[in-house]
Amino acid sequence: MSLSRYAPHQIRARYQRALSALPIPAASAAGIDPKRLTILGATSIAERQIIFGTLADAPRLWLAFNDTEPDLIGYMTGLVVGEPDLWISDPAHQAWALEGDNTTLLKCAAARVWFACLRDCEG
Repeated sequence: MSLSRYAPHQIRARYQRALSALPIPAASAAGIDPKRLTILGATSIAERQIIFGTLADAPRLWLAFNDTEPDLIGYMTGLVVGEPDLWISDPAHQAWALEGDNTTLLKCAAARVWFACLRDCEG
């Protein structure tokens, strides 16, 4: 038994923060061709070139590797409310996303790209 009566709440809060930091597996994005993305921004994370883009057919902020051949990573949601989630559409990229702080860096970069685009588009 803990000495603090708030210990269960603190444990739940830490658990929730840890869960929200993980990427979420998504259904396959078989119809999405990364070469057709309208590129909104790019960054380098863990020595890999990442592009952020959108498609008219599937309006999301999509992420793809761009260093060898565009290879779809997944997409971001929750950027508008300030709680970004990374959805991994290709299970092969799950291990890379979990390495170090790659997920956190992807979320931060996606937020920068998203809000820069909003600022530029809305004037």
